[in-house]
Amino acid sequence: MENKFTNVEFFLLVHIVCSMAIGSFASFYLKERFLQNKNGIFFFMSLFHFSLLFLAYLISPWILYYLKHVRYKETVRDINLLNLDEFETNFTKVERIFGEGSMYELLESDYVSTSWKIKALVSMSDNLSQKNIAIIKQALSNSNDEVRLFSFSIIDKIEREINNKIHLNLERFKAEENPKKKATFAKELALLYWEIIYYGLSEDSLKDFLLQQVKRYIQIAQEYYRYDIKLNAMLGRVYMLSQEYENAAKEFSYIYKMGTEESVFVAPYLAEINFNMGNFQATKSIMNHINGLRFSNTMYPLIEQWRKYE
Repeated sequence: MENKFTNVEFFLLVHIVCSMAIGSFASFYLKERFLQNKNGIFFFMSLFHFSLLFLAYLISPWILYYLKHVRYKETVRDINLLNLDEFETNFTKVERIFGEGSMYELLESDYVSTSWKIKALVSMSDNLSQKNIAIIKQALSNSNDEVRLFSFSIIDKIEREINNKIHLNLERFKAEENPKKKATFAKELALLYWEIIYYGLSEDSLKDFLLQQVKRYIQIAQEYYRYDIKLNAMLGRVYMLSQEYENAAKEFSYIYKMGTEESVFVAPYLAEINFNMGNFQATKSIMNHINGLRFSNTMYPLIEQWRKYE
């Protein structure tokens, strides 16, 4: 009886070892498919093999084969995936639903606290742009006194900084006798006067005076900086605002013919000039040959609109 009990113990010990060996083999064999659950495979196959005794030796190979090679039918739900091919003929319409966007809505909302409105103004003042300054200027008529006063302080600070720089460079320009340095100060003055116009910081009554100042200092700067296309571009914009379209076209054509990376960005100005002059055929020709701006969200719809009539 004692010998028979020993044999049972020996069988169970061998069976446990075999079960664990099969479990280890299963975790290795199925690791590519169940990479994150190797321990689970080991314990499952070991326990399964140990529980079924002799039957497990027959079933285990089939289970391993099934788990390795079984494939489930993939079902794809209709989630309205984007068809990128449509972008060859259609493009998202660029428009603003809430005036100048979320910042404008935030400043005008009666449900937003004053502190958040002030934070919005601070954020825009740290990243000055034509659009941000336009929103800050709109806040000058805000119903909230604190927002209105803070907007005024921002605009006043910007104007003071530009005016101080103009005064400083003007003094240097008048005192300087070296032609190169004098041209450098003239270039800086042209940029500063242009900033006032570009950011809309001047009264309409002063616009013509400022345009004349920009034009004057650009022409002085060009006596030394003859190949600075930024000056040509600025002068072209000045001529456009003055409705001197032929002179503007000369400046932009000069840049466009240079064939630099920046040249493509003046093409829309040339198209606008021809449109304002009633030369629609030239406008269409220019718009049909603009390739560098096809991925601009702002310009693409306009370019495609003109290309339809090619």
